[in-house]
Amino acid sequence: MNLGRIGKVSGASTRVIREMKRYKFQALVTLGPQHGESQAETGMPGGVTQRLVVRGQRHETGMNKYFCALATRSGEDLRWSDDSHMIMTIVLVGDEPREYFEVGDMFTVWMGRDLGRGIVTRRLFI
Repeated sequence: MNLGRIGKVSGASTRVIREMKRYKFQALVTLGPQHGESQAETGMPGGVTQRLVVRGQRHETGMNKYFCALATRSGEDLRWSDDSHMIMTIVLVGDEPREYFEVGDMFTVWMGRDLGRGIVTRRLFI
């Protein structure tokens, strides 16, 4: 449970300032081309951090939620011959992100449109 901090606002009134939780994990992500787009247009260069959105599903309720995230492709991993499969490190901030992204959980990657799907392979501690 995140109780937050209490901050003073003009006079006697107070408000609760919620502290958002940072969460970092690695995932195997598969990007797919959209109609009329080449495979090269869907890739991410290694070591470059990009903003994107990930959609996860809450464990208890099955409800979907979108999270703003920073994603970095982990190096130039050459284990796969094409550019559609990659290991990414994803950092996001939100209320209870652990309820959506544990090892083995699947998620959708979105950046203006659906880019692909991922599966959490391990949690990284900050």
